[in-house]
Amino acid sequence: MIRLSATLLLIFLFTFSLSAAAKVTPSERIEETVNQVLKVLKDSSLGRQDRRDQVKEIVRKRFDYESMSQVILAANWRKASQPQREQFITLFRELLEQTYFSAIDTYSDQSVRMGRERTKGKLANVQTFIVAANKELAVSYKMRFRNDDWYAYDVAVDGVSLVSNYRTSFRNLVKSKGMEGLLAELAQKVASLKAKNKNSEQAPATAEK
Repeated sequence: MIRLSATLLLIFLFTFSLSAAAKVTPSERIEETVNQVLKVLKDSSLGRQDRRDQVKEIVRKRFDYESMSQVILAANWRKASQPQREQFITLFRELLEQTYFSAIDTYSDQSVRMGRERTKGKLANVQTFIVAANKELAVSYKMRFRNDDWYAYDVAVDGVSLVSNYRTSFRNLVKSKGMEGLLAELAQKVASLKAKNKNSEQAPATAEK
């Protein structure tokens, strides 16, 4: 009876997991996120910093920065201490956020068209196209199903993978300066971008005076 109950429980949990996965497709999750971002970008009542903060919050919910960090660091992830891993995740997330703030600030009514989706087990690739002035820029998202939802762990713009780019440059940095050297470089880069973005936020107000 105990074995039967355990078997039935496992079947129930497996079936529940499959039904949870079936509730939303990777494409639907990306489309939902993109629409949320576009809604914020089109809201003329928002100031620049409010717009940045809202987009940041939306994107953080959909990107799996830990998985991205593991793939980027590869063997160096396994060698890193837990505090180093946590610091890298935080700095890398801030690096991406501070980098895409410039794209947010220059938004000019572009739209997004959904493309095809390819799914294999718990991994998926979702293709989208940013449409502007009769031109399209291909942006695809690699996604992984975990914790009952789909999360992005890589982005390829016009075929160029963000993860692959950073993996190469960070591997070289760790090789020449060690993990602590990489973290120091990242911290410096993030601080520089934050200062630059802060100045761009204050510029309109200064100009008006």
